[in-house]
Amino acid sequence: MDPRLRVGVLLDSFFLPAWALTAIERIIRSNYAELALVILNPSRPKGRPALAAFWKNRSHWLYFAFSAIDKKLFLRRQDASARVDSSPVLSHIPILRVKPVDEDGRQSFSVSDLEQIKSYQLDILVKIGFGNLRGDILFAATYGVWEYRWGDPGKIENGLTGFWEVVRKCPETGAALQQLGVDPEHDQILFESWFFTYPYSPARSRNYILWAACSFLQRQVERLHHLGGTRFLQELKKRNAGETPKRLEPNDIPSNLMVMWIMVKLLVRNLLEVYHRSFYQEQWGLLFDLGHTTENDISTFKKIPLPKNSFWADPHVIYKEPNYYIFVEEYPYRTKRGHISVIEMDCKGNYKQPIPVLQKDYHLSFPFVFEWLGHYYMIPESAGNRTIDLYECVHFPNQWQRKMTLMKDVKAVDTTLFFHQGKWWLFTAIAEQEAAAPQVELFLFYSDELFTDRWQAHPMNPIVSDVKRARAAGSIFVKNGKLFRPSQDCSKGYGYSFDLNEIVVLSETEYCERRATTIKPDWAERITATHTYANQGNLIVIDALTRRLKWAKTA
Repeated sequence: MDPRLRVGVLLDSFFLPAWALTAIERIIRSNYAELALVILNPSRPKGRPALAAFWKNRSHWLYFAFSAIDKKLFLRRQDASARVDSSPVLSHIPILRVKPVDEDGRQSFSVSDLEQIKSYQLDILVKIGFGNLRGDILFAATYGVWEYRWGDPGKIENGLTGFWEVVRKCPETGAALQQLGVDPEHDQILFESWFFTYPYSPARSRNYILWAACSFLQRQVERLHHLGGTRFLQELKKRNAGETPKRLEPNDIPSNLMVMWIMVKLLVRNLLEVYHRSFYQEQWGLLFDLGHTTENDISTFKKIPLPKNSFWADPHVIYKEPNYYIFVEEYPYRTKRGHISVIEMDCKGNYKQPIPVLQKDYHLSFPFVFEWLGHYYMIPESAGNRTIDLYECVHFPNQWQRKMTLMKDVKAVDTTLFFHQGKWWLFTAIAEQEAAAPQVELFLFYSDELFTDRWQAHPMNPIVSDVKRARAAGSIFVKNGKLFRPSQDCSKGYGYSFDLNEIVVLSETEYCERRATTIKPDWAERITATHTYANQGNLIVIDALTRRLKWAKTA
């Protein structure tokens, strides 16, 4: 095995945000890197800010008050920004205290300090503290200084995590890990992702992002170790080729007057949401078409009438001559827990009412159903049980028993399997941190066998890190000799629309896909979202979200 990479971290204090300490701990626990040096900035104030600093920030007092209230009201999970003491974790690591030199808003290091840092022969320096570092410190480690960047690098300046995206109601918020260049125009993106912007609270939106982003560092260090320095740098250069500087929107802390306007704006937004939840019911239903030849025209699809007390979503279709069987998530509002049901349909479009086929004491959805060697199998979403379970049908279509658990202790949603070139490929959306949203990142695994719990992780994982196209929207299928993967766009809300992506490269070392078709919920006035696509034989089934008054008789 190649030697471990030597990593150093630049800190202002041993009290770190929880997400940052988690990122460091993942490096320490890895078998491909070691934490070799902590560089501490003794010039940063310790403990609580002094009265002078408090007075200096008086024009932003309302922002800090608003942030505290926002956290109190909306944060339901562990606070990623909470300061925690890293001393127990870092106590055995060599510590070097270095006071940077401030020049025109930039910080540089003295020659003697640089020589000390270089003596540790670091491969990477990770910037979690200090200010705007430039100068020779950028070349003190073999692969430079890496830091996190918050916000879309093409639209917004680096700064407040996710705050202005919520205020401006941007559908997505960016985060990245970058390598610092000699100036901001030469910074290079190592890895970036796009997250759903929670529109009602900057605190909750920020928390999702920080917990998900703490994985970026470990992944890129592992990738550098796996690829080797030459190939890693070649890919980095290729990734950032053609990037040109853009005029960015400011990302500064707002003034007290601005915060007053923001508070009114967010209050109105939240009150409108409370109103809609109080008087309207959102309901998923099914649309189908037999003999349809294109996915681009949904307007001709027929609707299956819905009962008032439940919804149907996530359709997956099996054709077993002479009928079609549409497996769905059925969600009764009374129990607030989904189960799997099946709707039988003949070749003329006549259908029966759904029959429950699989129920558990935890939520089930997304019933991925497939046939293999004359037997039928199902992988329903069971994130509530933290498992990916495989079921076998003992009497089609309504009797199923658990065959085995493919993965356990994992927060995974919308899993699909596909057999290709002698291997089974497992696609699933995973949240590596419990508090991170699961619809952002798609992971790929493969195995020679179907009935196994030893799945090999793809070296490019996550193969997609983007809320607009990560989460599955149905089964992978073949059309005209090409592979297509349906995916959801959750940037404007859960399951807003779906794409059909052509899989261009699928191997044990590479994965590449490109968008071929986009279906948006714009073909009918009352449709607000569509997020699952099923196609078998002559039948196409999709789901669609509508909003109705709660006291209306039908959807």
